[in-house]
Order: sequence, then C-alpha cells, then structure tokens
Amino acid sequence: MLNDLVIAQVSDLHIGPSDALYRGVRIRQKFLDVLQALAKKPLDLLILSGDLSATQGEPEAYTWIKQVLSDFPYPYLIMAGNHDHVERMTLAFCLPDSDVSEGMLYYSRMISNKLLLFLDSSPYRIARRQLKWLKSKLTNYHKPVLLFIHHPPLLCDCQFMDDHHALLNIREVWKVFDKLPQIQHIFTGHYHAAKTVTKKNKFIHLTPSTIFQIDMEKPYFAIEHTRPGWRIIHWGEEIRTYVEYL
Repeated sequence: MLNDLVIAQVSDLHIGPSDALYRGVRIRQKFLDVLQALAKKPLDLLILSGDLSATQGEPEAYTWIKQVLSDFPYPYLIMAGNHDHVERMTLAFCLPDSDVSEGMLYYSRMISNKLLLFLDSSPYRIARRQLKWLKSKLTNYHKPVLLFIHHPPLLCDCQFMDDHHALLNIREVWKVFDKLPQIQHIFTGHYHAAKTVTKKNKFIHLTPSTIFQIDMEKPYFAIEHTRPGWRIIHWGEEIRTYVEYL
C-alpha cells in the first residue's frame, strides 16, 4: 500500500574501536553481513536502537559505522544505549540540534503520515523531561504511534538481564505509558534476545543483537548463540513484526 511503512530494527552492535574479536565473534563482520541481507529487502527505514559502540562511545566505532552506512540504500536513524556517548554520536553522525536536549537524544519523526517516537534510556533511566515531552507530543495526537527505547520499560522474564541490567525507573516510566493509549507497540533492544511481552494491551518487542544472544533462562551471563538477528516492522492498516536471523 502507498502509505505502508517497512522498518528494519537492528540493535546492540557493540562495535569496537578496532576489528578485534570479542568472545570469539568478529563483530564488525557480523554487522556487515546484516546490512548486506537488509539491503536486499524492500525497506523504508533502518533504525539502530542503541549500543552502537562497544563500551563507552568509542569515536572510532561511530566513524566506522557511519562510513559503512554511507553505502546502505535506505535512510537510517540512530538511538543511544547505555554503552553510547550522546555527544560523540552527535558529532560523528551530524545529528540535528533539535534531536538532542541536555545531553539526551530523543526526538520524533513523521514518515508516511505515521508518527515514530524515540526516547533516550542510555543512563539506565528515562528522564522526567523526556516523559513530559512524550505526553506533550501526544496531547493532541490520537492515532497509534510507534515508540522506540533501548531498554525495555518493564521486566521481561529474562533472568540475568532483569536482575542486573533492567531500566532503573520502570515504575515511573510505565505509569506514564499506561495513560497513553496511542502507544500500543514499544520496540526495544538491550537484552540481546527476541521476545514480545504484553501488558495492558501494550506489546513490548525485544529485538536481538547483531553479535550474540543472551540465554533468557539462566541467572548468570551466558551466550545462547551467536547468530546475528534483527526485527522487521511492517506498519500498514495494522502492525506486524517478526524477527529474522542470519
């Protein structure tokens, strides 16, 4: 359909400052393989939903990512995760001033007459300033939107990540989300897992990493497998989404 929107979401690239192996994984090559697969699909947009860099927002990682994306055939948007550095991202990707406020990368886009909203949870919290902005964006907008955040806004029955790396102000955030019926689908990363969790008619979609996936059942860190994955979102008359792996 004319106004359908097809999005590929990739997350948790963890690109380092060099091409060194990490836990036996060739991280940069995994991302290149994912881009090659996605370039063959009929997409409208690519979203990189946080943790683009390995640990602390290495500028070499952002420079490399921007370079390889220069040949990608579709437009892309980036988000910040807890391993990113917003100021360095802003400089490397020449982000618009309107997308960054008080060191936080949060913004909106209207594409194909559909509203996409992006929040910054990189400090393991979503600031009240962002929540206030989110409510203001939806005060006079009553159609469904897509919301993207790096951290899931609730616990997801993924034992290690829930116990050690969950969003710190989940209750505060969910209290706001719960009162916004326009938000039905929330797309996240961070957990290195593929899963959809439902709460009060809202669907929280966890998107896998491009390097490895974390075992959801073990109480300690364990890699389930190293197949890179991504999520496809097809927004037409309804929203359909699914995960694919190489």
